[in-house]
Amino acid sequence: MSFFDSIPKPPPPPQEPSRPRPAWQRPDTVLPGSVPAAVMLIRTDQVAVAVGSVRAYPNGFEFTVHVRRRGTDEIEGPLLADPFERHRRLRGRQAAEDTLRLGILFADGRRAATSGGHIWPGHDAEAGGVVLEQGGGGGSDLSWDSDFWVHPLPPEGPVTLVASWLEYGVPETRAELDGAAIREAAEQAVSLWPEEPGTESGSSWRRSTITGRTSGEPGCGADL
Repeated sequence: MSFFDSIPKPPPPPQEPSRPRPAWQRPDTVLPGSVPAAVMLIRTDQVAVAVGSVRAYPNGFEFTVHVRRRGTDEIEGPLLADPFERHRRLRGRQAAEDTLRLGILFADGRRAATSGGHIWPGHDAEAGGVVLEQGGGGGSDLSWDSDFWVHPLPPEGPVTLVASWLEYGVPETRAELDGAAIREAAEQAVSLWPEEPGTESGSSWRRSTITGRTSGEPGCGADL
């Protein structure tokens, strides 16, 4: 018997009970339907922010935010390393409202917006509320792309995107996506396999909820 074989092995850790996937999470076993949509939210002499690549699922939709900065000598300091992220606030020297902010407004008044923090709705996210979750992203000092997940699917009417970037002189701007087109695309989504009832997808370091959900009452949550 070797030395290491003579060492008693610790008992296996107790198995944690499986938890069902929260209803607000994006499913991992579904191929989304595509929405032919692209809108420009911000375009100035310094920066641009556009939304495109909208993908619809049975319980929500996802889109990509494209952020660009013009490379000129007039702009000092780094731009990105996630322009939505709270660490972008230059170690407290930049106010939260100065960073790039994104919000979403449904036609029935439900809304959510980025907060710059990390909030996890958990399993008890309010039924009917809106969850806005930032997914994977990456880029450079002049370019950044990031995915956002929205739950649930929008009601009839437009889906309004709201953005502000006070650091670059943009107080607030809006653009609309077609809510009906998103719902129609969700019907084209393909479920590959049934979800395992006891599996909950993990949250990687590149995926974190950065906004709280809001109820269906207009005026709740972020002021859009």
